[in-house]
Amino acid sequence: MVSGTRPEAQPENTPRVLLREWTDGLRQQLLLLEKVHLDEHFPFDFTPGSLTALEAHLLERDERARKSGDLEAAEGQAEFEECAVAYLGEVLLGVGGGAWGWNTRPVGDLPGQPVVSPDPELELAPVAPLLLISHALRVRTGAAFAGEVERLRQAVAARRRAVAGWEPVKAHSPGVDPRAPLPHDPALTAWLAEREQALGDWAEDAFGGAWDRNFHPDSLDRLAAAVRRRFATAAEFDAARDEPFVQGACWYLGEVIRRNKGAMWQYIPFDPHAGPGAPGSPEHTWTGMPFVDQPDKRAGGTTIPLYCLRELPQHPDILGDVLLWFRPCSYAQVGALLQRMGMVSGETVDGVLARYDEWAHEDLPPGEVAGALEAFGVAVSAHADDVDDLEESYTGILERAAALTDGAVTITDVRLRADGDDDEVLEFRRNGVLKTHSTEHQSDDYLDHLAVDMFMDDVNPDPADDPRRFHLVMHVELKGRTYDTYYVFATPGQASVLEQQLGLDLR
Repeated sequence: MVSGTRPEAQPENTPRVLLREWTDGLRQQLLLLEKVHLDEHFPFDFTPGSLTALEAHLLERDERARKSGDLEAAEGQAEFEECAVAYLGEVLLGVGGGAWGWNTRPVGDLPGQPVVSPDPELELAPVAPLLLISHALRVRTGAAFAGEVERLRQAVAARRRAVAGWEPVKAHSPGVDPRAPLPHDPALTAWLAEREQALGDWAEDAFGGAWDRNFHPDSLDRLAAAVRRRFATAAEFDAARDEPFVQGACWYLGEVIRRNKGAMWQYIPFDPHAGPGAPGSPEHTWTGMPFVDQPDKRAGGTTIPLYCLRELPQHPDILGDVLLWFRPCSYAQVGALLQRMGMVSGETVDGVLARYDEWAHEDLPPGEVAGALEAFGVAVSAHADDVDDLEESYTGILERAAALTDGAVTITDVRLRADGDDDEVLEFRRNGVLKTHSTEHQSDDYLDHLAVDMFMDDVNPDPADDPRRFHLVMHVELKGRTYDTYYVFATPGQASVLEQQLGLDLR
């Protein structure tokens, strides 16, 4: 981990170098704070309100460390404070805008410290989060962080009154703030297609027929075992890195991350014009390496699967932690993505988040992301459990789907009628034209999902009028659970983005 307050000796220990080291390590500091030092109930949403909980946690940990007198506890508290600097600074920047900077005045044995410089138009002095933390520990009121937020808010409010339409501007924090994905690269596209096509043979080789075609996190244990059976050392792994087994293992690990955490594949191609050590140069770690990333999520995770697998001979449990460092989806993230793509309005997003206020920022398991799409009004579902009335349920699915087409398709006269001794036929009129579909029901309580899949095609608008289509949503399924069937209404381009950024497969 790169430490912002204890940088390694550099040939050029300038403020610029120290600041770059600090900002390069921001994501790691934030992930360590969230995953190691804070419990799952902490509202890790970068809102000013979360600072009250952060300060309370700071004081509680400090009290425990003082009472124990234990060196390990003291070191843990110091690490927590370093990580808290990153979170506190990012929240303050969100309130007052501005950017990270570096103050060169030595602090003990440290060559300065990171500071946040508010938007220049506020004409405020930089704030040193580390000093603010020290102040909070000294006064022990639990309100020191909130007081600084209020000071910034007052300055922002005064500037807004003085200049109509003015808003503070926050500089982009690398690895923390959401960013645009890298452009698609033909080499990555070809590699992904090749690996997916070879999946059947690779899985048979790796898992010996024990794979159930589900990219569940539990399957990483079998992946780790398969890699360790073949390679006793990192050197042996390196010698085979270009072989189909290793390449397939890289793809499989990346797919487990992508499908369970809403990550996406990225690739930095070689660039002959890139400077030494810059992205695209031969020296850059990520150049020419397929990796999984979460560019759309604040402080999202990223990793190169090849390097994770390479560590297995010496660190057999490393895959058990890899998913921990990736941020799950939430209603808020799904809504923001749909709004960016123009699939829903800001008003719709605000309404849904208000309705689901208590868990708008909570983690969404893979199987519940599709439900979020339906909540935002871009998908429909067919119930997996028992229903009260089959005909009414089919009617509801068809009518909800037709409503998404903005009048391009109308569904009327839905009827489920007997056809022979045991079979039943679902019939309805699409824009006045009769459509029929055979159905098979194991009982009067459960829908025929294959029939649903067939008749959803009838609700698609005419391609010449509207490119949107209903796409069947495929996702990672947990054993022992049943899942509703979801169909998202999107253009091919929108469907591609949803696949890439939400970890879904749309068919």
